[in-house]
Parts: sequence; C-alpha cells; structure tokens
Amino acid sequence: MDLTAAFGVFLVGVAICMGKGISLAWALLAGFACFFLVGLRRGTSAAALLKMAAGGMGTAFKVLRILLLLGLLTALWRAGGTVAFFVWAGVQLITPGTFVLVTFVLSGVFSLAFGSCFGVVGTAGVILMTIARSGGANLAVTAGAILSGIYLGERLSPASSSAALTAAVAKIDQHTFQMRMWRDTPVPLVLTLVLYGVLSALFPIREVDAQIVSALEEGFSLTWPTVLPALALLILPWLKVSAVISIAVSCVLSAGCALLVQNAAPREILRACVLGYRPNLPALTELMSGGGLISMVNVVCIVLLSCAYSGMFSGTGLLAPVTSRVGRLAGRIGLFGAHIAVSLGCCALFCNQTVGIVMSAQLLEEEYQDRPRLELAANIGNSVINLAGLVPWAIAASVPLTTMEVGAEVLPLAFYLWLLPLWCWVVETGRGRNKKSG
Repeated sequence: MDLTAAFGVFLVGVAICMGKGISLAWALLAGFACFFLVGLRRGTSAAALLKMAAGGMGTAFKVLRILLLLGLLTALWRAGGTVAFFVWAGVQLITPGTFVLVTFVLSGVFSLAFGSCFGVVGTAGVILMTIARSGGANLAVTAGAILSGIYLGERLSPASSSAALTAAVAKIDQHTFQMRMWRDTPVPLVLTLVLYGVLSALFPIREVDAQIVSALEEGFSLTWPTVLPALALLILPWLKVSAVISIAVSCVLSAGCALLVQNAAPREILRACVLGYRPNLPALTELMSGGGLISMVNVVCIVLLSCAYSGMFSGTGLLAPVTSRVGRLAGRIGLFGAHIAVSLGCCALFCNQTVGIVMSAQLLEEEYQDRPRLELAANIGNSVINLAGLVPWAIAASVPLTTMEVGAEVLPLAFYLWLLPLWCWVVETGRGRNKKSG
C-alpha cells in the first residue's frame, strides 16, 4: 500500500509538471522523497538508502561528461556556422518532388552529429517546418519525416546522451554498443527512405522560400572549414576514438571556426558556451539561438535522479513484485516483446525517455543473468529510445511536436520510430521459431 501511494504521489507530480510546463525533475525529486520514506518505513536506514542512491548516481557520472560537452557542442556548432552550413547546403538540394525525403535525410544527418532530438528539432526542424509552411507542403508528412530523422542519432551518434546512458546502465562500452546499433539499423532505415521517397512524390512542395537561404548567407560565412567539426565527430568514433574525446575535438574545431571564420569575439564565444548562442542578425534569432551549458541543467538533474531511483530500487528490492511479473511477460511474448511493453509503460507513466532507459534495465535485469550484457543494451537501444517518441504526452514526443506546432496525429507518419522496434521484434520472433523447429 505504501509503495502504491508513493507511485500515486509521483504520478500526480508528473501530471502537474506536464500541465504547468515545468521540469519533470521536480516530480522526480518529489517521488524520490516518497520512495525514500517507503524504504525507511520498511526498515532500511536513511544512511543505507542514501548510499544506495549515491551508488545509482555513480552510473550517471559516466554520462555527465558527455552531457556537459554536448551543451558546449550545441552552442559552438551554432556559433561556428556548422549548423548554418548544413541547413544552407540541405536547402539547396530541395526540389518539389524530393522535399520530404531531403527533410528526413537532413534531420538524420543533424541527429547523427548532434545526438539530441531536441537540439535538432529546435534548429533544422524549425527551419524545415518554416519552409514547408511557406511552400505549401503537407505539414503532417513533413513533421513525420523530421521526427523520424531527429531520432536517428539518438542510438547511433557518439554525442548521444541516450546511447551513453544505455551503455552505462548495461555496463558495456559505448562504442561496442553503437556498433551493434548500426547492425540493427539498415533494414528499417531503408524502408523509411523508401516510404518518404514515395511521399515526396505524392506530396510535393510548391516552392522554397529563398529568404531563409539569404539570411543564412548574410549571417554566416558558409565556407568549407565549418564542416570540419561535423567530420571530426562522425569519423573519429569509427577510428575507435572515445565519444568524450571525439566531442571535445569537435568543440575545439567549432570554437576555432567561430573565432577565425565567423570573426566572433572570444567573449561572445565564452558567453555562448555557458548561456547559449544568440546570433547578431535578428532574422536568425528564432532559428539559430540555443545550446550552452545552461541547456543541459534540466537533463543533468533528470539523469541524476533517475539513476538515484535505480540504485535505491535495486538495493531495497521495492520493485521485486513488478520484476517477477515482467519475467513472466517475457516468457509469454518474448524478451524483446517484454522490452517493448516495459518501454511503452515506463514512458507513458514517467513521461521521460531517460527514466524509461533506467527502469527498463532495472525491471529486466534478471532476464540477463545468463545472457551477454550487450544483448541487454541492444534491446534497450532498439526499444525505449525510439518508442519514447511515440508517446504523445512524454517529453520525447511533446517537445518536438510543440516546437514544430503540430499535433499527435503526425506520430504514425514518423515511420522510423516504429519500424525499428517492429523489425527487431520480427527478427527475434523468427529466431525463436527457428530454435523450436531445430
């Protein structure tokens, strides 16, 4: 009863935060206090509970370096002209019959570089939706293509905090995890490209607003050095350079571009690193502003609290009844099917991708006692990271939808988000049948 009451308080907190538009970190903090009291009531000392929470937060510290570097990266890429260059170059590729396909590809390229769906939808996504509205394109199809694209890098980019957290909770190397993610991606990615290619032909854009291109050309020096930060981030991980070093190198190159190519003052660059970038040209303020360490504060709080939950739940066994039911579910619908169910349930209840990742590992941990840790990471990566974007009230979906000014009706058109887990489930089911027949 006490545990149910604690969950009830937490869910009310989530509802209030969602309704008021404030950070879910407050709901997580309130929930932590409630679960802490439950632990005390059941006989665990305060010191022991704090030690458990601190142990869980130790997992988060492995991710914090990437989160802080990502805050710098999102500001410096803007200041150095890298974001502007890719948007400018992508817009040049748009023809009436390729707009939707280019929208997906451009969003995907940004996502592979940024590793953050929010960072991409706030830059390339806003610009592409502006082009769609001014050019008479189908807004639902365009938004679906953007949603698909912005999640491509959530699993695959070395700059992705979701990928780093997944590798951390599964206790494996991030590079190894992401190499496995690339293996699982080709079929759903090709299917997504085909579908958006067809929709491009069926729903062509009438015209492309040249004012955005003109504003980018006026506000930035769009020369080849601005590409170097992106190339470093995309190439270095394939050379087995760690994600932290790869992002740091990209940040240094971006700062150099801002200083030497865009002629920004050192003081402006430092301010952008902390408070976010603000362009001097008014026409670009809405499109290009953002990033900086300050943009990561909310994410850092959520990650720390989520991992604190994990440590406390693991140490006290509070979730043991739920874990046993999840184990029985895996026996009925398959292990990956259980991951899908747990992912959707966690994201629907907690409204957060980060909590979904941590809780998925927590609830399904026992099913991997005799399995490779990479399999746990792969199943989390192929389920919750994408599925969070299909829960309309979860921030993984609500923030991009709000940013693009569209409704939840576009979610079925975000093909990549559901094709990836569907394909992985089909593959697992096929393997299970082969083992039985063998």
